[in-house]
Amino acid sequence: MMMNIRKLLVSLLTILLPMLAGLPIPYLLNFNQYYILLALQSVIIASVALAWNIIGGYAGQLDLASFAYIGLGGILATELMINYNITPWLGMLLGSGISAALAFIIGYPLFRFGIRGVWYALSTAALVVILHESVIMVLGPYDYYIPFVEGWYYLRFRTWDNLYYFSLFILAGVIFLNLYIGRSRLGYYLRSIREDEVAAEAVGIDVRKYKLLALVIYAAILGFIGYIYIVSQRTFSYKTFSGPQSVYIAIIGIVGGLGSVSGVMTAAIFLKIVEEYLRGFLGGVLPGLHLLLFGILLIVVGVLRPGGLSTFIEPLLKRTKTRLMGGKV
Repeated sequence: MMMNIRKLLVSLLTILLPMLAGLPIPYLLNFNQYYILLALQSVIIASVALAWNIIGGYAGQLDLASFAYIGLGGILATELMINYNITPWLGMLLGSGISAALAFIIGYPLFRFGIRGVWYALSTAALVVILHESVIMVLGPYDYYIPFVEGWYYLRFRTWDNLYYFSLFILAGVIFLNLYIGRSRLGYYLRSIREDEVAAEAVGIDVRKYKLLALVIYAAILGFIGYIYIVSQRTFSYKTFSGPQSVYIAIIGIVGGLGSVSGVMTAAIFLKIVEEYLRGFLGGVLPGLHLLLFGILLIVVGVLRPGGLSTFIEPLLKRTKTRLMGGKV
């Protein structure tokens, strides 16, 4: 009984620790709005990368369409707010639903006909391009700025503090979902599919069903996050459907370690901070330097640590959990 209580407390601590660690950040930054915005964007990217971890980390599918679902859900919620005064709280739920529906429509035939590996990656990358060009035809090649209307009804504020705190709650929810899936039957099935899809099917796992379920969950999360992402960028357009950004999310998932919650979250926050620092301070002198460093990092990790950052972080967390549960290291 005592051991079960300790396990529950450790699980709750794992979920709440990032949020508790993030709560004092605005105070530590002396409420500097530039740095709080950077912290907000880092938390959003961490949530996006952890959503990708469900399809890319657990299921092993190299999905390159993350910003297709972010753009679709975010622009839908934003347009509903601007044109019909519908609160983004409802708009984000609708964006989540339509993104999940699109993922089902795209994923069902792909998985039904056994599309996987590089062909699956190319198919998802093509989805971003299709939506990118479709939005140009509908909205035109323009950038649209969100009219400022303050309040929780619109999730818009004069400072970034409240939105930052709200994004921390979203991150905690995505962490919980990752941990729940990882310890559930679905997680075991997805990891089996990642390791050997043919063997998983041979032992009776419905491969198509569970890959599609992982894809729909991933897309639903991103569709919900989309509005917060657009607000943090202050603008939306066809550029929101970004192929390079989708590849960037996949890189974070791979560098962090497939299926590792702590590794992916660490990689997301670290790489986002490095990216913004290099663009802000060296972008005028060496534009694109962060992309060069990301490419080098991916090669180094692939050669030296194929398991990603999780090979450093997971053992440390395991020892900490063991101590908390009263065991020996």
